[in-house]
Amino acid sequence: MTESPNLQNIVPLEACIPAAPLESILCTDELLKRPGRPPDHARENSALAALTGALADSPATILQTLADKVLEVLGADSAGLSLLTKDGKRFYWAAIAGAWQPHLGGGTPRDFGPCGDVLDRNITMLFTHWERRDPYLSAAMPLAEEGLLVPFYVNGKSVGTIWAIAHRNHRKFDSEDQRLLESMGRFASAAYQTFKSIEELNSEIAAREKAQARLVSSNAALERERDNKLLKAQAITAAIAHEIRQPLASVAINADTAMRYLGHTPPDHDKIRTVLNRIRRDVDRAGGVFDSMRALFGKHAQERQPIDVNRIILDVIESLQGELNDHVVVTRRELMTELPLVNGHQAQLQEVVFNVINNAVEAMSATTNRSRALWVRTEVCGSDQIAVSVQDSGPGIDPSQLENVFNAFVSTKAHGIGLGLAICRMIVEGHGGQLTASSDGESGTLFQLTLPIGSLAGVAID
Repeated sequence: MTESPNLQNIVPLEACIPAAPLESILCTDELLKRPGRPPDHARENSALAALTGALADSPATILQTLADKVLEVLGADSAGLSLLTKDGKRFYWAAIAGAWQPHLGGGTPRDFGPCGDVLDRNITMLFTHWERRDPYLSAAMPLAEEGLLVPFYVNGKSVGTIWAIAHRNHRKFDSEDQRLLESMGRFASAAYQTFKSIEELNSEIAAREKAQARLVSSNAALERERDNKLLKAQAITAAIAHEIRQPLASVAINADTAMRYLGHTPPDHDKIRTVLNRIRRDVDRAGGVFDSMRALFGKHAQERQPIDVNRIILDVIESLQGELNDHVVVTRRELMTELPLVNGHQAQLQEVVFNVINNAVEAMSATTNRSRALWVRTEVCGSDQIAVSVQDSGPGIDPSQLENVFNAFVSTKAHGIGLGLAICRMIVEGHGGQLTASSDGESGTLFQLTLPIGSLAGVAID
């Protein structure tokens, strides 16, 4: 987390001393005692669709969009998000909507106040008149009659809180407000994690390029090394752009679909929820791409673990089920029972299987005069390898062009940039295996990857 440039409200230490015990302002138990109300899925879906739109169109605004939607969906008077500063000693108010909006950029101590209490206990908490315990909050006007806070996570670690405030004494939060706030928080966390990963990688690449430029300016003998490293940095950037474009494009498409369903009278909540589940999957996958790319291009040995390739295949097919249904693709699986495990990088091998299967689905989407079928098979190959075969019933690839599909910047798609299969082959070879393709140019394409059984073959790509 980086500190806001507008951080204000530096609180004197003496003002941080609690004036009353926590129990005197804590009323979390009231959430379940207050009259219940049915889940408002229409409002929830509308809010998640708005967050999805922000991620696709303007990811830097994701936190402010979250604050705006919390204010709207919960009918709160103020809403916002507090994030820890880089040194972990304070919170700064990164996004605010409603009556407290003028306090944007303000802050509170980490160890004294409601935000710190929530992070200490890592649970949702409901407070009333917190200025009675923390007097410095009396400067934040209007005063809070109630404040509902939930933890905000990045990479599984709580780094802040999302909060909704009622300044009116007749507005009381309940368990449905808690559910809505937690639901929006989970989705915004995944979206924000993706956005921050993009920022961090761009920063890393820029810093590396500057450092390399300084080195070569003082020593002409390093010119070739500089060119090679810059090419690698450019390859990383292009690889990330390629891998991230697909899930984010899917996010944008599904966001439009969700908005259409919301416009129906009445809204089709089941279809909306299905679409939003797809969006959450794509957001999570986009975030996972960065970990995979860092490991692929990293300088250190990649951490390996026993991998069940059958499990990866089943998970990928499940995640693509919506696309398979949309394109009317029949999936036929022949997965060997008790398939031996391989040692590898889970996220990278998942990315390979996802790309190969997704490419097969896209290849068949253009066919109109034949049935669409996808065969996925696993088996033991020889005495020390497993093989995964993915066969589609699409138009196939010209046999003379088969090897070219694995070259960087060569694509058979109208708008492709040709890095998906190049990266896939790099990953598989880094695991000590092979990725090949075969086709007669008329009746589909067969992709086959082999991996060594229980082998730790493969090193980081320098």
